[in-house]
Amino acid sequence: MQVGIDMGLASGSPATLDIEELLATRLLVQGNSGSGKSHLLRRLLEQSAQWVQQVIIDPEGDFVTLSDRFGHVVVDGERTEAELAGIANRIRQHRVSCVLTLEGLDLEDQMRAAAAFLNGMFDADREYWYPVLVVVDEAQMFAPSVGGDVSEDARKMSLGAMTNLMCRGRKRGLAGVIATQRLAKLAKNVAAEASNFLMGRTFLDIDMARAADLLGMDRRQAEMFRDLKRGNFVALGPALSRRPLPIQIGAVETSARSSSPKLMPLPDAPQDVEDLIFTPDPEEFQRPTVRRAAPTPRRGARAGAGIPPV
Repeated sequence: MQVGIDMGLASGSPATLDIEELLATRLLVQGNSGSGKSHLLRRLLEQSAQWVQQVIIDPEGDFVTLSDRFGHVVVDGERTEAELAGIANRIRQHRVSCVLTLEGLDLEDQMRAAAAFLNGMFDADREYWYPVLVVVDEAQMFAPSVGGDVSEDARKMSLGAMTNLMCRGRKRGLAGVIATQRLAKLAKNVAAEASNFLMGRTFLDIDMARAADLLGMDRRQAEMFRDLKRGNFVALGPALSRRPLPIQIGAVETSARSSSPKLMPLPDAPQDVEDLIFTPDPEEFQRPTVRRAAPTPRRGARAGAGIPPV
């Protein structure tokens, strides 16, 4: 069954995405902060909710609002790895759409939770290999191109789960949709498995070069990514368009819990402002002080050498 969902407009005409083709060919979404990447994912999820089961790996908890409108089950990532794997397996058995929210966890715990959940879906029995759209926001966190301030075990676990999703997931009904702010920070073997691309505003030369390589464009053509407005993307791939096609993403029904910062007037300062600032709240002394342990340096790292953030 061919189902085309409306993603917005392309030169005034509807821009459609073939869901059945997407299930077989996967999707990569790239755009710097403020490009409209999360809005694009929300449009895709809302438009396809009635047609295909969805699982969203959500680092910031922005997509939990889908539950009110579309009935997604919200799974809190603050569980044991065994619990998450079991939930993921039952999600596949019962074909329930869900959002795995990782909000509030540190990076290493987010990576372990996402990996356990993805592995639970991947390891489902063959009789439950129904088609699932698996959307991973901020994919560079879970499939980093280089090691960061996390343990090697967590990095391997997370990268392995993402590699399975993108490289071996298709036969198991898992269709990966990965979104990233920084293409250069995303593992190449994970990004290369996508056959469909939606490229948004990008400023850094290294990211534009990666985007140009993936889309088969020369470096001068890639300069167009600098000039894209918020909510505008270049689409390419068998589920979208056979040639690079600029599209404007349409409106959404739901909204994220967080949004871009906007200017607002400062409050009038009360006369006793200094007393308010410098007089401690009595409860402050009763609250436990939580200090995070410093990350263990990677083996072989030079003393004093900076380790790039993931």
